[in-house]
Amino acid sequence: MNDPREERVAAAKARMAELAEKFLERTEGEIGAMRARLEQLDDGGTALAEIRNLAHRACGTGATLGFESLSESAHRIEVLAAARPPGSRAEIERAIEALAHDLARQPRATR
Repeated sequence: MNDPREERVAAAKARMAELAEKFLERTEGEIGAMRARLEQLDDGGTALAEIRNLAHRACGTGATLGFESLSESAHRIEVLAAARPPGSRAEIERAIEALAHDLARQPRATR
């Protein structure tokens, strides 16, 4: 008979791995959404706010799940989108690509 504590720990680790994989998949899709919204910046509207919100979510969830580099990259996008300094479109684009690069380096269960 297995130790119930060991079973709970194993189940928690499996659940965290599942959440981590879902986060990585979601972030991949959200990078695509950020790129699309970046193309809409000159049209006005809510594109910048959407980029900031997507980055904010990636930053928080990444930090919670232990993806520090992804969280830091997402935070950079969030700060740029909130401040929108001169030349920010190019800076935001570079920050999104840095996030994509960080994501590509993450070990994945499935690809």
